[in-house]
Amino acid sequence: MQIDRFGGIRSSGSDVSATVGWGTERGISHPMSGWEYADGPLLTIVREFSGLETTVSIVDIGPAVALAMGGLLVLGAGLAILRRSRSNSRSDTEPASSRKPDDNAPEIGSKNGDAPAQNGTVDPQVAFEERIGGGTLNRLKPIVPDSVEEAQAFDPAAAADPMREINRLEQRLRRELEDAIGDGTLDPGVTSRDGKPYEIVNLPSQYREVSLPPANETIHVADIETVAADVLEDEPHVRDAARTIAALFDHCREIESYVRRQEDAFIQRRRDVEGTLEDVRDLINRFDGDLKDRVAEFVLEGRHGEVDGVVEIERELNDATRALHRCTFDEATRTGEAAAERSDELLMTVDFLSGVVGTIDHGRGTITIPEDVAVEFVADIAPIIERQYEHAVTLKRERRELVVEDPANERGDEFEFDGSELSHGPEAAGVDTPPISSDTNVDAQRGPDGQTRVPDEEPESGAARAQTRRAEVPPEAVADEVLFILRELDGGGRASVECQTERLPDAVAKPAVLETLERFCRRQTDIVATVELQAGAPPGFFELEFDDRTSASAGLETLRERFTDRYGR
Repeated sequence: MQIDRFGGIRSSGSDVSATVGWGTERGISHPMSGWEYADGPLLTIVREFSGLETTVSIVDIGPAVALAMGGLLVLGAGLAILRRSRSNSRSDTEPASSRKPDDNAPEIGSKNGDAPAQNGTVDPQVAFEERIGGGTLNRLKPIVPDSVEEAQAFDPAAAADPMREINRLEQRLRRELEDAIGDGTLDPGVTSRDGKPYEIVNLPSQYREVSLPPANETIHVADIETVAADVLEDEPHVRDAARTIAALFDHCREIESYVRRQEDAFIQRRRDVEGTLEDVRDLINRFDGDLKDRVAEFVLEGRHGEVDGVVEIERELNDATRALHRCTFDEATRTGEAAAERSDELLMTVDFLSGVVGTIDHGRGTITIPEDVAVEFVADIAPIIERQYEHAVTLKRERRELVVEDPANERGDEFEFDGSELSHGPEAAGVDTPPISSDTNVDAQRGPDGQTRVPDEEPESGAARAQTRRAEVPPEAVADEVLFILRELDGGGRASVECQTERLPDAVAKPAVLETLERFCRRQTDIVATVELQAGAPPGFFELEFDDRTSASAGLETLRERFTDRYGR
């Protein structure tokens, strides 16, 4: 290498590569080291330049020649790289039929391939099972029944283009699932039969949470619809999403079933309480005068410290209903049962007062106060009964008894029954009738009706006398006659029974018997709806109607049993 007079470095042609910078020695940084990967024409050009025997001075050839040589080198490298790229592209796009088979690649239709095939084509039935499947359709049938029914009818042999038909069926399933989710089919919320929503977030944990297959991931019921929509969007095939969506749908139905069972039990209990309170009101309406007003004040409005009134029980029933809607079912059950117990006690209290009034109708008697009836309540009602019915009413607290006596009957007069064998007079008691004075004109002692009377005694009207006698007849005295009528009545599958009293035997068809039967039936408010005895019967009709829950035949049998148990025979 020689020094030029201009300071340039002379080099032989064999040193051009070192001078220009084509060296590839390891560990040395080269400005154009990336070109070492070029092959073909580039390496040929390099070899030709390195074989020149002429000594070239970079300074002598000038900058223009050096730039030209560098451009040629760059152009050659670019051509080589472009050639290599086109070669690889042709290899990738070459049809499989023109390539050489690869012994290691899986065959179409083999176990390791993407899908089984017959003669190089995908089996439509296999594709249908992989993308949809019979199990998927069974899971989705309750959710999208129409599209499932169409998919179940798919027949690959009958389809002109089976794969296109599979695509269409899957798209329809997906579309209808999206609509079902949007329409609230997977909404876990439940609405009560009276239109109030249930607060399902308060349900027990097994209903408040749900585990998703296959990883058993737990989600809250509030997220069910969101999770279902996300799964349907993320999964490539309906079959992959169906298991999760079906599990969410089934859980929603389990929630509804559980809530409905609790609701049905509560509704039945509430109806029982409401029916009992209605019976209480009906019994109170049968009272009259001051007794009705004071009992309504104490019992309906709850203005007595010892009595839970109807208003209070209804308020408690409303509290139980609100607890039901909050899904705090234990609280709803406890509150509802408490309301039922109090309503039964209230009915017993009013029924006890009905028995007191019935005893007054019979003249006298002793009534035991039930344990569920407050003695203080009876003590406040007794004076009203005494004033209104003009009977002596005595409360015996220690013995829990109420004694009713008729002051007009203190002499022990016996009962008369229209001159029949039940009637009594001094003759029946074995007492001789005082003789009529001999100096008294017998004809003057007989009235127009032929009856003998004491002179100057005002004759008692027949109607008044009959009314007095009928009011004094106790049920025990006419038990056989009442039972005879009850046995003669025939329900015949109807809700009411009726008889013409004039068709009864003469020994039975008597006003006192019919009125005793009427009073007894009227007090059976748990099964009897209405009782009507025509005025002046006999002749006339007697009609008995039972409530909606009691048939006529069953009601008559109950009346016979109760009358026999209470009055014998």
